[in-house]
Amino acid sequence: MKSRFLFLCAMVCLMARMGVANVVLMGNNLTQSFDDIEASFSPGVKGSGVSGVVYASEPLNACSPLKIKAVNGSPSPFALIIRGGCAFDEKVKNAQDAGFKAAIVYDNENSGVLVSMAGSSSGIHIYAVFVSKASGEVLKKFSGHADVEVWILPTFENSAWSIMAISFISLLAMSAVLATCFFVRRHRIRRDHPRIPEDREFHGMSSQLVKAIPSLVFTKVQEDNCTSSMCAICLEDYKVGEKLRVLPCRHKFHAACVDL
Repeated sequence: MKSRFLFLCAMVCLMARMGVANVVLMGNNLTQSFDDIEASFSPGVKGSGVSGVVYASEPLNACSPLKIKAVNGSPSPFALIIRGGCAFDEKVKNAQDAGFKAAIVYDNENSGVLVSMAGSSSGIHIYAVFVSKASGEVLKKFSGHADVEVWILPTFENSAWSIMAISFISLLAMSAVLATCFFVRRHRIRRDHPRIPEDREFHGMSSQLVKAIPSLVFTKVQEDNCTSSMCAICLEDYKVGEKLRVLPCRHKFHAACVDL
């Protein structure tokens, strides 16, 4: 879990650089990355990259069949090879024949310039990258260390995947900042302006107020356009002697219907 977390952190940092592919060395309290260039004759690294353990090849230039054979399993074995003595594709082919899943070729001179390894892709199906001499010497120190992972990350430059990934990460970061500002502002408003109690919900007039509404005794239908022959609440005709309530609008209803 810890190594995965470190890997994700490294991925974010490397995507921000938008440069060439990278080789990342990760172990306990160790995270170091090195610029590399993928070989033109080998498959390109896809997705989130590949990981394994690095082993120094024997012979180191891998210009002849390797004396050590890789053991299949997890993590994958990567061959560390020095430049010179033969063609790049020959080195990678020898590493592949020995069972290695990737070849990391490092420069034999401190030129500081990374080259794109050229050669024939016929029969080659493992990953191959080129790193500087200084990078190769650091990787060599961890040869055979099973507790140190080596990641080969894909090229992010001008790739749609990298643009989407960086956009998504930026969106998450902006959302987190905006959410933090919103909650901080909300907290300050509540602190500076105590909440005012809400008005009590209206549940209708009290029985005392209802009984205080004027009333009269029905005798006949009046010509004031406000008294009909029927109560609009119960839909029953008024009877002489019944008590009616007179609302402010001058409409009249059975007192018993209004008092409910």
